[in-house]
Amino acid sequence: MSAHTFLAVLRAARCQAAMDLRAGIVGSSVALLASVSAIVLAGRSTQVATDAHTTFGPMFLAGSIGTISGFITFQIASETYVDRIGGALLRVRVLPHGPLTWAIGKTMSSIAQTLVFQGAILLGGALFVEALPLSTFQVLACLPLMVLSAVATAPLGFLVGAFVRGVYSFMASYLPIFALIGTSGFFMPMSRLPSWVQAVQLTLPTYWSGHLTRWALVGDPSWEVGRAFSPALAIGVLAAWTVLGFAGASFIVRRSFRKETIGSLARVQSTIRSQSGL
Repeated sequence: MSAHTFLAVLRAARCQAAMDLRAGIVGSSVALLASVSAIVLAGRSTQVATDAHTTFGPMFLAGSIGTISGFITFQIASETYVDRIGGALLRVRVLPHGPLTWAIGKTMSSIAQTLVFQGAILLGGALFVEALPLSTFQVLACLPLMVLSAVATAPLGFLVGAFVRGVYSFMASYLPIFALIGTSGFFMPMSRLPSWVQAVQLTLPTYWSGHLTRWALVGDPSWEVGRAFSPALAIGVLAAWTVLGFAGASFIVRRSFRKETIGSLARVQSTIRSQSGL
């Protein structure tokens, strides 16, 4: 692919991302406000001492800022599912460089929406959680960590989305993602979880994303595996997920688009009608 063609793909992806953002932010504004308010209120109302060195509220809120990037997996997978059953993926397939443009645009819009979510939690914590005094330096240091966590987690969305082809598989895909987010240590110390769960989380971006934001905003390692911060290791793991994840995602997206045909679309729509009782 020439540089001119690649720039054209990026421009098309940017246009797609802008359209997705307009629809996504407007459609999810109420849910975004409710979710952010709930997290900030939980952080504010639980500013009491626990067995950890820092109160629960600040630890929960700081960890949520990073761990919330895991929800980008839901977003990409659900939008892929909607595009598949609506025939958008089939239409994209016949366009020049359509799958690549679609994947880049979907990544850009999903990361932007996730950063809005993370930024809103960070702002709410800075304004309303007295036990989490944040300096300008801490906030600025947290911003690139938020970007890294969102980018590193995005490839998981394409992996999940490639296998979601019906109502049941769509609903079933939520269970492992919720399990990974729930055991990532954002609302309890990792020492309370079984050792095998800790070992699994040490290989995933869900834990390391929250690890970095707790390191940047709180500085208390009592919730971490081994009760110690490892920011260099965390950045390395997330960088590896970014590079290897998108390399794998590109293969998965290409392979998934090859399966998009008129016949497969008809079968998917028929299956959904049957599963929905229509």
